[in-house]
Amino acid sequence: MKPIGAWRPPGQHPRTAEVKESVRQLLGLGEDTAFVVRELACSDEDCPPLETVIAVLPMDGTPRRWTLHHPVTDLTEEHLRALLAREPEGA
Repeated sequence: MKPIGAWRPPGQHPRTAEVKESVRQLLGLGEDTAFVVRELACSDEDCPPLETVIAVLPMDGTPRRWTLHHPVTDLTEEHLRALLAREPEGA
């Protein structure tokens, strides 16, 4: 049996936890704000096979979403800062 700290959702890269912590800090999200960082297959011709989607789902407020056309393994703090400084998609 694996210890709880070693569990991760199927298909989630271990680096995702680091990216999530950076997103939480960069956006100043409290522990009560739900958000997800998911690596998804990209079906568009002009993007790489994997992209990273960040969605913030506050209890009170408007959901926000950003997409970065890089797999989670390639993300840097600079990528995240630049991405999260932009208007969310659909805003």
